[in-house]
Amino acid sequence: MKKIKKFLLTMAMTMALGTSAFASSGFEFLLNWSGGLKLGIPNKAAKTIGYEKGGGFDTAITAQIGYMFQVKDGFGISLLGELGYALDYYNMFSDISSLSSMFNSFQLGLLPKFNIGFGGRHGLAIGIGGGVKIPISGNYTLNLDLNGANPDGSALTQLDLKREDIISMYNPALIGYIKASIDYYLFFTDSIAMEFGLYLGGDFGMKTKIGKVGLDAFDIGLQLGFRFGPKA
Repeated sequence: MKKIKKFLLTMAMTMALGTSAFASSGFEFLLNWSGGLKLGIPNKAAKTIGYEKGGGFDTAITAQIGYMFQVKDGFGISLLGELGYALDYYNMFSDISSLSSMFNSFQLGLLPKFNIGFGGRHGLAIGIGGGVKIPISGNYTLNLDLNGANPDGSALTQLDLKREDIISMYNPALIGYIKASIDYYLFFTDSIAMEFGLYLGGDFGMKTKIGKVGLDAFDIGLQLGFRFGPKA
């Protein structure tokens, strides 16, 4: 988590110093939905007990709020804060068991963007940033099958988790994330646009207090939304 904090602080300072001399262009607000696939990557402790990669998914509804600084005609830099709701579903498997977890989280981060204007109704933005997801609730499912295909040898453990359960079970009780995005903007007016985008990301998953078992993830998906703010 220290690396995530250092990364965010460096990004914020770089953007603030790099744009302080430029004329302000205006307030920027985006509301978007994102969704995609997730590839779970077990940590060393999980691999030691036989777990391998597993598929999952994620979806989120977020708001990005900040300011765009005009560098020159057709190019601007946005410093945006990101907050919203995220749903993440993780999986990993071994020869005798599967482990699934799902979390409803409050998402908070920074997402600076480089805005390129093509004139008329078209624009492009490239963003890179990160932050944390704070799980509020979720569930944990362990399916243990000691006899292979024999249903009588299976044992299923399911736990519904509240925030206090997550805190007692994991350390840290936060999911760090990084994200890169590329968005195409179709402007209806000089300050209102539709957003169509792609994102790549990574989650730095929580580790159990007992055994230090954890699962990181690689994400890829689509995003769709509305942007309110000046053109580059």
